[in-house]
Amino acid sequence: MRRFQIFVVLMIMLVTSTGYAADQGALINAFGETATAYLNDSFLLLGATADGFVSSVIAGDTAMEITRNVQRRIRIIRAKIKMIDSPSLSLIDKKLLNLLDNAFLCMDHQAWALMRYIKDKLPDNAKKFESYRTDCLERIKKLADFYSEFPAPPELPAPLSTR
Repeated sequence: MRRFQIFVVLMIMLVTSTGYAADQGALINAFGETATAYLNDSFLLLGATADGFVSSVIAGDTAMEITRNVQRRIRIIRAKIKMIDSPSLSLIDKKLLNLLDNAFLCMDHQAWALMRYIKDKLPDNAKKFESYRTDCLERIKKLADFYSEFPAPPELPAPLSTR
């Protein structure tokens, strides 16, 4: 009887831990997809801000404010990535978090270079921004390649108001 009780307890622990691991993987996947969407938006927003500033469509103080806000959110997301990174994560989750962290680090540098250019308008700062822009795009492509290895996630149906 004692062996049976131990067996039941072990089975319960196994089922519970398996369920927890699946939930953890789903949560990291959701976080990763959301962070990736913001990464893409940040890349576009910094590029549009730079283009608007250079063409005098966006004033310097507005461009600086936009860039600071983007950089602040980039740093918040990097902090969240560091917070959820753990030795107990699966290798695939670790790879995702590493790709995200590398891409967001690059975006942080790109924002910094844009702020330097907005402040000084020096050609060297413009070159740094363009260099980071190219590097960040490569990192975003690596993330897209990572996601392309998996089937497309299911989408929710469109709300009735848009049908």
